[in-house]
Amino acid sequence: MDDPRRILEAAAEGRVTVDVLPRNGAAQRGQLVRVERGGVVLALATTPPAAGTDVRVWLTVNGTPWTFEASVLRAGVPVPDRSQGGVLLGFIDGWNRAEGTGPRVVLEALPPTGGPVSLVDGAMRIVELHPDEWLVSVPADFHLVFVEGGALRLRLGTPDRPAMIVGAVVKELAQSHGHLLYRFGIQEVENGERYAELVAAVRGALGV
Repeated sequence: MDDPRRILEAAAEGRVTVDVLPRNGAAQRGQLVRVERGGVVLALATTPPAAGTDVRVWLTVNGTPWTFEASVLRAGVPVPDRSQGGVLLGFIDGWNRAEGTGPRVVLEALPPTGGPVSLVDGAMRIVELHPDEWLVSVPADFHLVFVEGGALRLRLGTPDRPAMIVGAVVKELAQSHGHLLYRFGIQEVENGERYAELVAAVRGALGV
């Protein structure tokens, strides 16, 4: 059985890149720099989330991608570059292997609460993928329902390109022969050029 602490220690030793998604905030990127008794310390490139914020983290160690949930215990923690830009995460939970190794692509819906939902391998499937909107199909009895007009995050990536997270809104919800069709409108993109390249790469890989 994989030992999360050993994996995190290996990540800290290699200063592995991490993607961090606060529950109600913008995605951030940084490095895992230290493992402490109370949790892990990340050095983030932008202002860290406030104490008490719930986050989801993605990282890859020795070629295997992992994801976990945690809470921010303290911001402004000292990090190796002598700045106070670190953040201490604790209450680590939901440790799992993440999508996106080998020939696979990353395509996930990130609801406001709960873990990521694959749009490739599970019941929820991508039907159409465009830079301005995604069309997704799911069985009518699927346990997770996105509210029309509600906000969510979407994550996409390919084996040769780092994954990125964009903001979206449920533009339309329709029923079709035992399925629900969601139309997600893209609203928040940090790097439009990189996002467009990822969309094209994912479409080519999946044939959508």
